[in-house]
Formats: sequence, structure tokens, C-alpha cells
Amino acid sequence: MKNKAYSTLFMAMAMAFCLGVKAQNGLNSPYSQFGIGEIKTPYTSPFTNAMGGLSYTVRNNFMINSNNPASYSAIDTQSFVFDFGLVFDFQFLSDNHQTYRDANGNLSHLVIGFPITRWWKTTIGVLPWSDLNYKTTIVAPDSTLGNTTTVFDGNGGINKIFWGHAFNITPTLSAGFNANFLFGNINRAITYSFDSTYAMSSRKQKETVVRNFSFDMGIQYLLPLASGNSLSFGLTYSLPLKLNVDDKATIYTFSTKGVTEYVADTVFPTESYESTLELPSVVGLGVAFNKADKWMVGLDLAYSQWSGAKYTENTTKNIFGDWNGIEYENNCRMALGLERKSDRSGSKYYQRMSYRAGLHYESGKAVILGNRLNDFGIHAGVSFPVRKMKSFVHFSIQYGSYGTTDQVRKQYLQLGLSLSTSDTWFKKRKYE
Repeated sequence: MKNKAYSTLFMAMAMAFCLGVKAQNGLNSPYSQFGIGEIKTPYTSPFTNAMGGLSYTVRNNFMINSNNPASYSAIDTQSFVFDFGLVFDFQFLSDNHQTYRDANGNLSHLVIGFPITRWWKTTIGVLPWSDLNYKTTIVAPDSTLGNTTTVFDGNGGINKIFWGHAFNITPTLSAGFNANFLFGNINRAITYSFDSTYAMSSRKQKETVVRNFSFDMGIQYLLPLASGNSLSFGLTYSLPLKLNVDDKATIYTFSTKGVTEYVADTVFPTESYESTLELPSVVGLGVAFNKADKWMVGLDLAYSQWSGAKYTENTTKNIFGDWNGIEYENNCRMALGLERKSDRSGSKYYQRMSYRAGLHYESGKAVILGNRLNDFGIHAGVSFPVRKMKSFVHFSIQYGSYGTTDQVRKQYLQLGLSLSTSDTWFKKRKYE
């Protein structure tokens, strides 16, 4: 049994690493071109996302909630938990003139968890942390060179591998932390081309490589009330990040024959240098009321001081500019969610299902051309039990809007599908 557990652990983490490296969003999202792209958390897991991203108080023995590491303490002392999910994104970009549609599928998370002792539980997992994928074309008339075409394009993102630990301090209080490794590549380019045959096309190009560690921590407290009811409290804190990233930039001219490009001259030779990326801390607070084992309603609030975010390129030839023209403001996020819990002893299948709904609102951290980009979404989901309540298939749906029609408004629909299973692996068998 022990060898089987170690073998499965190794295979799961190898799959997680491979999927995590490839898990980049293919959606053309113009707002992702700023900073480090669009940050995915806390809307990664279909289970918690079905409640508007409510997660600071959520704990369960058959799924893993990485948004508050204290929740890992809910893992059964004799169980091995596997939690894997996918998301399918559909988006509609529109301004005052046109609408653009796009779709893509991706990994949402892959996590395993198991007990070390009765009071110490651990998890290992991978999930996408930020995504960057865009391509924008601007055509402007020029009296001398004809039409001038400028193309802004980029791709890549940052993934996160985390090793989490949770500790049962008392029967009602638990604490935990995640040690995270952030890794990924971000590629950006600006290409200029002209109708005139007398002008050479040119391109600015930069690659950013991220390889850094980060930490976050959390606590959960359960306050018992009368009639089997309870109040749950959650508190999380993510440390501020000061990441040292490796940049490589160049400028060159080129000509095109068919689909093949031929470099003509290097205007700015390829230069490698180290830059500094400073990201804010995040404080989260949650409270939830649990009606025995029947239903739960909760509220999450989070605050992050994005006004202090800064990207500094340590070179005298800054070809892209700090943050590429974006400003940041402090961001507040609210999530309101509810769950009708499953009745594990119910005779009907629908009674053993659980149902969730919620909404979220973010005041917005990005300010572009004086417009603050807030985010609002509504959520719903359902869980289907399998294997006599040992496993669950979770389905979630989210609809929201981001940005303004004066620039580009993004309306999005996200479908989430995940499997969480809990198996008894550490129980000693007795033979007669």
C-alpha cells in the first residue's frame, strides 16, 4: 500500500508539472498586456468559484482549498485526496464599433493532499497564477509612407507550484501556510510596418523570465452555536513580493517575403539584464454561518495595496517603459456565496448532490486612460457524488464583465469541471 501511495504521488506531481508548464490562456485579452497579465486567483477551483470565489472559510475533507492553507487540516487522518480541474473560457470583447469572440480550455488546478500526523496535513499542487495573451493591430494613414500598421502582441504567463501545510492547534482552530514557487515566461513585441517599399519594418521585442518564491498563510476558527449550527472565520495574508526577473530585449529591422521574415539590421543589440517586480500584499477576511449540515452562507473581503506596485527595468535603454503605460490603485474584492450541502444519508440521488451560488465584485486595480477597470460576476455550481460519496464531480458556471465600452469591454463566460476524490490509504488492515 505504501509503495502504491508513493507511486501515485510521483505520477500525479509529474503530471502537474507538465500540465502547469503548458497551462497558458490562449484567449486574446487586450487587458492582459499590462504588467504581469491577468491574475487568476481566487477563481481557479470550480468548487469555490461556484460561490463567487468564496474560500477563506471553506473547508472539506474531499477537496483542497488552496486560497486558505488552514483548510488542509480538514483532510481525514487516514485519507489521500486528489483534486483536479479544468476550465473552459468564452469571452466577448466589444467597443463602440465591433464585437470579437474567443474561446479556450485550460487547467484550473491539480492538487494532492494527505496527512503527516493526526494534527499535521500537507498538500502539493500546481495552478496557473497569471495569464498574458493579446494581439492588437492599429492602422493609421501616413501622407508619406501610406498606411502605417502597428501590432502589439504578447503571450505567456506565470504558474505556481505550492507546498502547503496545515496544523490543528485546537479542535476548533487551525493554521497553515503555502510555500510557492512562481515560474513562467512572458514575451512581448511591438511591430511597425508600412505600405511603402522604401521603409523597412521594425520590431521591439522583450522576453521576461520569472523564477521566484512567495509565501501566504491563513487561519480558520469554528465557533459552535446551539442546535448544531456554527460560525466560521477565516483570515489570510499573502506576503508582498519583490521579484527579481530576467529580461532580454532587442530592436531590429526586417523584410518579409511571403510568410518568412528576414532580419536586416539590429538597431538595439540583444541585452540581458535583471529587473525588479514589486507586487503588494493581500489581506483576506471571511465569515460564514453554517446551518448544521444543511446549508452555509458566507462573505469574503480582500484588500490589496496595488498603488505600491512597481516594475523597474535596470537598464538605461528601457524600450518598453515601466508597466507599459498602466497605473494601479488599491483593490478591494468582495465575494458572497451560499451552499446547500449534500445529505449523505439521503435516499434520492439529488438529495446527495450539493448546490452553490454566489457573486463577486472587484473595485479594480488597473487604471487605463483615466478609467478604472472594475469586475463583476455571478456564479453557480453543483456537485455530483460518485463511489458512495467518496468522490465528487463539481461543475461551475460564471458570467461577468470587465472594463468599459469606451475602450474595450470584456464579457466572459467560464465553465469549470473538476474531480475530487478521497481514498482511505493509511489504514492498517487486520487479518485473522
